[in-house]
Amino acid sequence: MMIWIVLGCVVLALALLLLVPVRAKASYSQEGVRLALALGPITIPVVPRPPKRAKKKKKQPKAQKKTPQPEKEKNQNLLKTLLAPGSWKKFRRYLPLICEAAGELRRKIIVRKLKMHLIWAGKDPASAAIGYGMINGVIGGIWNLIDGSFRVKDHKFVVDLDYDKQEPQVSAQAELSLTVGQCLSFALRYTKKLAAIRAEERRTTQHSKEVNSHERTKASH
Repeated sequence: MMIWIVLGCVVLALALLLLVPVRAKASYSQEGVRLALALGPITIPVVPRPPKRAKKKKKQPKAQKKTPQPEKEKNQNLLKTLLAPGSWKKFRRYLPLICEAAGELRRKIIVRKLKMHLIWAGKDPASAAIGYGMINGVIGGIWNLIDGSFRVKDHKFVVDLDYDKQEPQVSAQAELSLTVGQCLSFALRYTKKLAAIRAEERRTTQHSKEVNSHERTKASH
């Protein structure tokens, strides 16, 4: 009897755990982008990453220091990699799966909070006033798109006009949530589908190598 009670408690605990919401909190402001994941009362910062504790290192013979790669050069190299033909070809192959996953998430994600504060400005008062009127219409269209695609619990869009500033400034906050069960189900299904695509890629690559090898053998004879 005791075993069944323990098993029942374990099943109940797992069922409750699957219902716990996982929240993603994102914000953008003049200070930069911030992203954190929260599971119940536990919040884990993702961007920026928390500073690592300095570890004491053993003294080693001095070696020639590598010049740190400038941030601009890193971004350029990353952009070249993403725009390389091979990368685009792979991305195009994964695109149907990405669209399928995005469509499923759209139906499951709950937007608990969505706030934006835009301070509109321009080079002169006239252009600022004209831009202010236009941006209000644009934001109205964006909200209609968001409201039709997601379940939004709390939202607030504020647009102010500031003649003293030269450039517009924006700050935004968003909080999205899924349950642990939904996250696990989503991750398992799409990990399996991704593995199937990669397996097909490996088979195609292996077949191409075999064909090329056969063609070279025929040419040599």
